[in-house]
Amino acid sequence: MKKTAHNPCIRCGKERKIIRTWKEKIYDSIIINTESVCPDPECQKKVDSENQKQHEKNDALKLRSARRALDRQAIRAANKGKKAKK
Repeated sequence: MKKTAHNPCIRCGKERKIIRTWKEKIYDSIIINTESVCPDPECQKKVDSENQKQHEKNDALKLRSARRALDRQAIRAANKGKKAKK
């Protein structure tokens, strides 16, 4: 007997609809992906915009972290140069 999974919308709690399913082969494994959406289009637009904001926030944090790492490397290199001159 096959169990049906519950996949409620994160905003309104309605059961999400599956709009497409596809398979991907990665090395020797086959992965089945499903894309689902809220049955209420307005709710789905809000969910998409919230997800987009979160992705932008995460990207900004990664960029800031990478810049700090580069700054630390530059400071270390400058400090090594000062010690070598003494």
